[in-house]
Amino acid sequence: MTDTKKPAKQTLNKTNLNRMEATDGKRLIVWDTAIQGYGVRVMPNGSKTLFFQARFKGEVIRVTIGRFSGEAASAEAGRKRAKGINAELANGIDPRPEKKAAEAATFGDMMTGYVDLLESKGKKSARNVSNQITADIEKKQRAIWSKRAADVDLDDCIKIVAAVKDAGKLRQADKIRSYIRSAFTEAIKARGNVNAPAKLRNMNIKMNPARDMVKVEGSSQARTRALSVSEFQAYWARVKAQPEPARSLGMLHVLTGGQRIVQLSRATLHDIDRDTQTLTLLDYKGRRTEPRRHSIPLLPDALQCIENVTGAGEFVFSCDGGLKPAHELYLNDLVKRIQKDMEAAKELEGGAFTAGTIRATIETRLAAKPYRVSSDVLAQLLSHGLGGVQARHYQHHGFHEEKLEALEMLQRMVEGQPEPTAQVIPFRREASA
Repeated sequence: MTDTKKPAKQTLNKTNLNRMEATDGKRLIVWDTAIQGYGVRVMPNGSKTLFFQARFKGEVIRVTIGRFSGEAASAEAGRKRAKGINAELANGIDPRPEKKAAEAATFGDMMTGYVDLLESKGKKSARNVSNQITADIEKKQRAIWSKRAADVDLDDCIKIVAAVKDAGKLRQADKIRSYIRSAFTEAIKARGNVNAPAKLRNMNIKMNPARDMVKVEGSSQARTRALSVSEFQAYWARVKAQPEPARSLGMLHVLTGGQRIVQLSRATLHDIDRDTQTLTLLDYKGRRTEPRRHSIPLLPDALQCIENVTGAGEFVFSCDGGLKPAHELYLNDLVKRIQKDMEAAKELEGGAFTAGTIRATIETRLAAKPYRVSSDVLAQLLSHGLGGVQARHYQHHGFHEEKLEALEMLQRMVEGQPEPTAQVIPFRREASA
């Protein structure tokens, strides 16, 4: 019959802890006689670490309490903490510090962690996302913001999005829906990603209650409005009649092909190549971790517009001499004023339009007769639909000449100039001898 050696047990007080030594170069484990699961690990170098080990929800867990310093206070603090862990286990609470942090993490912690993730990826949208989350969730939904993240359910998510939608902000409501859904998704993925922000990594989120939230109806209706050529020409004439800097900013928006204002506003004089007369924008749109370098040929009038609005500063699209970039609301307000003037003058055929309509108009009119610019060139000019495998790995043509030609057509269009036609040279047949 084999004799089984029982684990060593002693009362873990100052006197006994100071006597303990590891022998034969092996660590020694001693358990307390009174508190089940409370033990000390004695190492050959003499260090002594107090810990608690138990089974919690079918899993063996170990909590490090701390090192024994040799003083009575250290031994007493260890016993007090061990008793506290016993009480937490009895109440169904996981005593591990990292689990406690995850249990205490709020919905607000998760949303700010999502913003931290965007920032770590270099997403220029991070600041805007943070502002929207603060305005529509933190300030208006304080109870849900402070709620434990693991307890947030679909009803909570719907309440947040519905409040924004009911205020008439459909597009904003769907953005908030997307942010919440993405934040939960990233928190779940972060559990196994050491590169994720600590706020997300330590949350222990296992399910996404926002996964089944449907898109907000009317939030992303396709822009079907495009100005007719005559409307576009009237718009151009009114832009040219504006005082500076509105005149040059409105013209520059058109002459660069209706680029996204958020991209134009990031451009500086350093992004202009005077030799090739091009402006390079950084396109962060979509899921790109690195921005796409988007090159735009600059027509002489576009260069002049830049000269008109830049002064002591360096920003290309600016209202104060280049010191700060113009906000997209500036162009939106400009277009709104022009639209009202055109409506009063009965220059509109299809109703109201916005700054986004200008971009849609440029693509629509350049694709039609007599210009017939190809969809590939328009995609390159407007920097959209370029995220596929072919564009990333195989398509290295810069399209500079094609984009320049399209912009020249665009200027002739708004100026009401006809497209040049090929000159036909008659063939003269000499008289035969």
